[in-house]
Amino acid sequence: MKIFKIILFYFLFFSTTTVFAKVDDYIAEKNIIKNTLEQSLDLYKKGDSEQAKKLSEDAYFQHFENMEGPIGRNIGRKAITMERKFINLRRMYKEKAPLDQINALIESLYYDLDEVAPILQNGYRLKAEASQTNYDKAAAEKSSLEANAKREAEAEALIAQITGVKPNSNNSSNMQNNLSSLKTNDINSDLQAAASMDARLQFILDNISTKFTLAANAFKNGNYDESKNLLNDALFNDYRNTKVEILINKFTKAGNDQKFQQVLRTLIREIHDKKLDEKKLRDGLDYIEQQLFDTFLQIPNSELSKLKLKGFNDKNQGKDYAKVGDDIKLALNEILNNYDGFNISAINDLQNTYLDIFEASGMENKIGAVDSNLKLKIESLFSQSVALIKNNADKKELKATFDELENFIQQGIDKIQDSTPYSLFIWALGIIMREGLEALIIVVAIVSYLVQSGNKNRLNIAYSALFTGIILSFITAFAVSWLFKENAGQSRELIEGITMLIAVLLLFYVGFWLLSNAQNKKWASFIKQGAIDAISNNSAKTLWITVFLAVYREGAETVLFYQALLFDAKTSTDLTAIFGGLGLGILILIVLYFLLKAGAIRIPVKQFFYITSYIIFYMVFVFTGKGIAELIEGKIILPSLVPMNFEPILWLGIYPYYETLIPQFIVLILLIIGILITKQISKKGVK
Repeated sequence: MKIFKIILFYFLFFSTTTVFAKVDDYIAEKNIIKNTLEQSLDLYKKGDSEQAKKLSEDAYFQHFENMEGPIGRNIGRKAITMERKFINLRRMYKEKAPLDQINALIESLYYDLDEVAPILQNGYRLKAEASQTNYDKAAAEKSSLEANAKREAEAEALIAQITGVKPNSNNSSNMQNNLSSLKTNDINSDLQAAASMDARLQFILDNISTKFTLAANAFKNGNYDESKNLLNDALFNDYRNTKVEILINKFTKAGNDQKFQQVLRTLIREIHDKKLDEKKLRDGLDYIEQQLFDTFLQIPNSELSKLKLKGFNDKNQGKDYAKVGDDIKLALNEILNNYDGFNISAINDLQNTYLDIFEASGMENKIGAVDSNLKLKIESLFSQSVALIKNNADKKELKATFDELENFIQQGIDKIQDSTPYSLFIWALGIIMREGLEALIIVVAIVSYLVQSGNKNRLNIAYSALFTGIILSFITAFAVSWLFKENAGQSRELIEGITMLIAVLLLFYVGFWLLSNAQNKKWASFIKQGAIDAISNNSAKTLWITVFLAVYREGAETVLFYQALLFDAKTSTDLTAIFGGLGLGILILIVLYFLLKAGAIRIPVKQFFYITSYIIFYMVFVFTGKGIAELIEGKIILPSLVPMNFEPILWLGIYPYYETLIPQFIVLILLIIGILITKQISKKGVK
């Protein structure tokens, strides 16, 4: 089933790529990329690493993505190595790597671009041009197959020359039936994203790749000894000393290790004897990288603890949120490139980007655990983008919103990628305090009401609802994460939205019940007499459900936030920090509970009921907006933007959509009318 899903993913990926970019001049596209990378290098030399990184991202997302699909379909494995080079370039800019490494990597990309652009330009665009009708499909297919067969034959001959092993005679016949091979290459060309190679293996591969590019650049500049030293360094320090050699021998096909070392040693010897040119060296190194990539994927993750890594930060073993951010950016770029006014498929693609990438990757929970307001801003911008598409907004306006969204996502990535025991402690403490306070207010209000009304013996109503809400929060979080994992993000949004809207109805009722009691002189007198049975069975049920929903609504999301932190923990110190923050937060909430309860009980009955009822009315208004916003994120409701452009007011639950504002306006009118009527009835009762 997993393999089927991966294959389906690639089928969808490459089928959408065919309409992603319609490039006619690959040579021009190549030149734009090279010029952009050259500008990024100049900026880096001047010390502006941030802008250099931005330009490298522009080169990748705005231009190389137009070529990547055709490269994968027509030249096969080259796409994956080039994509990884762009990823490493952005990482090097961010980490302020040595200039010679960055320069060598860019030179390597120049070489790759110069190699692939003419191939794409000269007619080998079988699938890339499938949307065009004015071409000879049979001729294009034949041309593509013949060209691919020729390239594979040349590759076989190259490796045979290096290793001294004759190519398999069956290969030639296989070349003639290469259409299926092309499709396989399509799947393999972006295998890295679906396979999610472990960060430790990727660390080794990236180090080897960096030394390969440095070696090729040194060879190009005539520094042959430096080139040999770099390749030997990759062989001994990054391949042998890391113990990945042992794992390859033990867990992959026999001969893989021997073939890799033989090819690399032959290249080193031929550099020494000056028997090869730059093309042969780079092709040989590319071949080794591709073989290593395939081989690394065969090593069981359970065996990776045996690796000996120097300079590898344990935090890299967590989720690569930078890659998730790239996936989101790619998806948004694709939507924008295809955008030509309202289209329901564009809305679906955008909502799926939110649910299937932002949420499903765990990024939303992780950002929410660290910065709740930032998470809400990102969610709001996703919804706003959906509304813009629905309203047939101008492409420039949609792009501006996407740019803002990407900026906030990058801010989130910067916050969550680097975690320490101290930061984990602070985040864990912040989650329970932030999520717990809202529920605590309602619990204190109900408990204080029971005490004020002489119903201390009925406190089990609030406490049983409290613990039931906590227990079901854990069960719901488990169900969303595992039982409904295919649509976990959407399921969670729907649960949160529906729970909020049910809470609105109950809080509406409880608020007016308390308000009417506050203004009822006879009721206040009744309380002073210490009546025991002041609440009916129906009222008791309502109070129980109100407390339960208050805890449950916050609890399920809180559990998921902590789950995100636990996934990020790598050591016992990290775990201690998380549970320490959680424990301290719970202790503070318990102390606050008793302080608020004591303070509420000391407030005169009338004032207490007034204060509590108005706090509940505020929550009714906020929950109405937020509950509908959750349904928008859950793909149940399509939002419509109001003409007046404004930022969401999150603490009031106000969003710039008719679907949230109209219900909130109705609720506000009902609250005002209800308060006026309640006061009027109370005045008559006093008389």
